[in-house]
Amino acid sequence: MLTIGEVAKSVGINIGAIRFYERKGLLEPAARSEQNNRLYTENELNWLVFIKCLRETGMSVEDIKMYYDKVKEGTSTLPERIQLIQDQKQKLLDDIEEKKNQLVHLEQKLERYYRGENY
Repeated sequence: MLTIGEVAKSVGINIGAIRFYERKGLLEPAARSEQNNRLYTENELNWLVFIKCLRETGMSVEDIKMYYDKVKEGTSTLPERIQLIQDQKQKLLDDIEEKKNQLVHLEQKLERYYRGENY
């Protein structure tokens, strides 16, 4: 079992985020030690790593909650979960393409400046 501090450090998020995810239902309430400290399993740590990944791709807390609820429902929801992940993947690919286009614009601007142009 891992403490909330150990989990936060391992995942790379703050303790407040873990508590927030618990309040929002993205994480089952933690087991407690005799001193009433939160304790987490390796599976919960792995789930938090995935939550962090989803958040970094721009997925909303509400969509992650929907995904998590479907996980808890069992394998019958696999097609729906696959679709949620595929949709998020496509959004991420679209974002990457947009960032590439923005980078091209910046590079073009720099090239003009390097040639001595003022605009």
